[in-house]
Amino acid sequence: MLHRIDTVLFDFDGTLVEVSIDFAEMRRGVLSLGLEYDVSPKPDLYILESIGDIFENLLQRDADQANDFKRRAEKLIIDIEMEAATRAKMIPGADKTLTGLRDRGVKVGIVTRNCRSAVMKASKNTGFVYDLLLTRDDVKKAKPDPQHLLDALALLNSKPENSLMVGDHPLDILAGKKAGMKTAAVLTTKSSADFCDVAPDIILTCVSNLLTAL
Repeated sequence: MLHRIDTVLFDFDGTLVEVSIDFAEMRRGVLSLGLEYDVSPKPDLYILESIGDIFENLLQRDADQANDFKRRAEKLIIDIEMEAATRAKMIPGADKTLTGLRDRGVKVGIVTRNCRSAVMKASKNTGFVYDLLLTRDDVKKAKPDPQHLLDALALLNSKPENSLMVGDHPLDILAGKKAGMKTAAVLTTKSSADFCDVAPDIILTCVSNLLTAL
């Protein structure tokens, strides 16, 4: 059981809604764009970080090329996110979980690497209630950088030690731990074995189980 938790931050995709984003298509598109400028990102980077890496490399050569690449790459991933948002479905019990927490006086935030427009579109008919939404558009560094979470906690006037990060991916757990928060893994898209290396404080089979875990 978790105690003294007064703030809960949630990932969005895979934690509160089912959004089938084609990340393989995103990666192919970004890498293809980079090759047009004769630049490849460092291996094993996430997509947003790959864009940033290619941008920084191009910036040393030609600022106009760097900005052109960034504009095209961001449009590519936003187009994919917006298309996926049209098919998004709320994960059962997610709405009641957010409402239940706020009814108890717990502050609720959503922190996501998705763009704000796609999040708003995907959550349009869910009835989600929350105190804060911080997308990648709203921060300088998106998770897994802990600053994304720390920015959210600062805006909510919350302390990391009294806060919980909930997500369906190991990067959510890593970000939460780096921010000094408690962490909860939701087995929406992965198995418990996928979280062995990051050791979340609790593992939930579904997000609605959080109400009984707090």
